[in-house]
Amino acid sequence: MQPFETTPPLIPPGTPGTPGTVPGDDLARSVHSIPGWSRSLSIFILLAIAALSGCGSNEPNAPPGTPVVIRGTDSAAVDERIELVIASEDPAGLSLTYEVDWGDGRPIDSHAGIESGLWFTTTHYYFSSGRFTIRCRAVNAAGRLSDWSAPFHVTISGEGVTGRGDWWMFMRDAQHSGHSRLAGPSVPVVKWKRETTSALRGSVSFDAAGNALLGGDDFQLRSLYPDGALRWWYSTGGAWIRNAPALHNDGSAAFGSSSANVYLLDGAGLKRWSVSVGAPVLRSNAARDDEGNIYVGGTDHAVYSFAPDGVLRWRFLTNGPIEGSPALSRDGQTVYIGSRDQILYAISRDGSLRWTFPTAAPFSGSPSVGPNGEILIGNEVGWLHSLRPNGTLDWRVRLPSRIRTTPSVTREALVTVMTDEGKLFRFDNEGRMLWDIAVAQAGGEGSPAVDVNGVTYIGTLDGRLTAVRANGTVLWRFETGDAIHSTPAIGPDGSIAIGSDDGTLYMLRER
Repeated sequence: MQPFETTPPLIPPGTPGTPGTVPGDDLARSVHSIPGWSRSLSIFILLAIAALSGCGSNEPNAPPGTPVVIRGTDSAAVDERIELVIASEDPAGLSLTYEVDWGDGRPIDSHAGIESGLWFTTTHYYFSSGRFTIRCRAVNAAGRLSDWSAPFHVTISGEGVTGRGDWWMFMRDAQHSGHSRLAGPSVPVVKWKRETTSALRGSVSFDAAGNALLGGDDFQLRSLYPDGALRWWYSTGGAWIRNAPALHNDGSAAFGSSSANVYLLDGAGLKRWSVSVGAPVLRSNAARDDEGNIYVGGTDHAVYSFAPDGVLRWRFLTNGPIEGSPALSRDGQTVYIGSRDQILYAISRDGSLRWTFPTAAPFSGSPSVGPNGEILIGNEVGWLHSLRPNGTLDWRVRLPSRIRTTPSVTREALVTVMTDEGKLFRFDNEGRMLWDIAVAQAGGEGSPAVDVNGVTYIGTLDGRLTAVRANGTVLWRFETGDAIHSTPAIGPDGSIAIGSDDGTLYMLRER
């Protein structure tokens, strides 16, 4: 990319201030003061300041001067960082908030607390090619607004990588197998960590470029580059996001929220639509089929299916709240969902009922689907069930405590499940227990993720992420700063992503 520079405006020297931030925005910024000038030149500078500001007095009701672009990047590639340096002067010396319109349809960036007269640097990324017009303006601490700056143009070339990655929704895929084709770290180190202002109880999904998408209790869904830098963020305005976004080949992301809204964002984080359902969507992670249709459960007792354009395809009512996530059959023609009415439902893709399987306890976890179409699900008295695709029982085992999590199932049909008492169990495809191990005093809501070597990764309420070898022995433990309610995700390079109640997303890689 090529920097472009204009003649610097005549702004007096000053001590660099500390730029403010908006939620989710930690883009690289710097503030620079102008080098010292000679005494004779200073008189000329003061006259120039008055011209720039449009006012020679210190009247607090006067607006700031129109910002000037000092320099900027005038050409770059898609997903390549561009830089803009701007400056303005307030007649009364009040601090400024800069508002930057990048010309790509994204919300205006706002950067508060900038000292009057200092250069301010901000950065941005574009996700499509074209020629974009950038404008900026300044608001002083008294609320007076400047005019927009002269337009600055940037040309973006190339095409971004669009689509879903290997782990593109909760528990990797629409079957919620939780089984990656990649190997996780045997000796982990922190690749990077991303701190936020709230608990992170949802799980990460990865797109085709390796960007990590994650929601939080701070009402935001974030997209992070593979190095942890912020790519974009979307705010629901006041609704928690405690489920993993479900991605599609067009790069779009579907998720639910505590405001009872289901959202679809495009690959650049812009809202395509939101639809209100009857109750908050918290633990129920959306699933998507190959056509982009969306399936999600609600605590209003209903399962919803939406077309890619947001039109409701169907609504199926159960007799109890739905806390788990729908899973799709391997051919995508059947939706499986458990309800607190103690029944597992198999619903046709067109919304009609295929069969039910009643049990003696509520379901609060999600079903998963194995390589032969078997459906695995646990209930709140500790029964782990394996059902045939026609809804008949293949086998079941009773575990010592309730199961509120989703079983993972490998391509070899090995089943791994976590119970409330903090025990991890593995079974073969006939329900014979291979091993069990106590990894914590309490298991929480996080489900196990399994890598290609059979290593299981599980987060627990003691704040630890534990890796368990295929033989049932502990490989390593990693401490976070608070309880873990989320499910680990395995990235395209084998890194493990886990969010914690300490507000931090940790990305762990091989040492």
